[in-house]
Amino acid sequence: MTDLRTTTTPPAQPDVRGGWRTPDRLYRLISSPVLRMILGWDLPRHDLRVVSRRPGSVCLEVGSGGGFYTSALKTHLGSGNDLIALDPSPSAMQALQHQLDGVPGARVSYVAGDGCKLPLADDQADTLFYGYSLEEMPDPLAAVREAHRVLRPGGELVLFLWRPVFTRHRRRPVVALLDELFERRRSSAGPQNIRLVYRKS
Repeated sequence: MTDLRTTTTPPAQPDVRGGWRTPDRLYRLISSPVLRMILGWDLPRHDLRVVSRRPGSVCLEVGSGGGFYTSALKTHLGSGNDLIALDPSPSAMQALQHQLDGVPGARVSYVAGDGCKLPLADDQADTLFYGYSLEEMPDPLAAVREAHRVLRPGGELVLFLWRPVFTRHRRRPVVALLDELFERRRSSAGPQNIRLVYRKS
């Protein structure tokens, strides 16, 4: 059983704050698979191949939003695993739960919570997945420290970052902290996104 709790973390450097936060009312629009395929943004089933599948694992999706990746993540992880969908919006979590009822795959818990103060105990998750959510957080450095706290040794951190929002000026100290706390296993960059996979030693 996953132990949920709330913790505090140190504040971020001032120049890293101030990320764009997608309004709840836009979740359905930006999560439309048709729109995202037309724009060439993402293909969830293809993108999630970088997420490891291990029996009995716990995966935390931080910033589930409208669930663009959640359904594919649930299917990808498969039965016998746990997926925790976390988003600050309780209404988004209720809508997502309704949307995913009956979708086969991992057991899902829906949690309204703060990505900068993850409601999990230390060393609790095997995988943390951020699908274009880290750049929206008001304190991404605190979010990275929280990811390190809740991830088990040997655990995997998967980040998809949206370049137009996460400018180089904001991104540089965040990536430096990621490289300090975790071992980078994989990285790729396109004109609109950056994808990083880390391991916790």
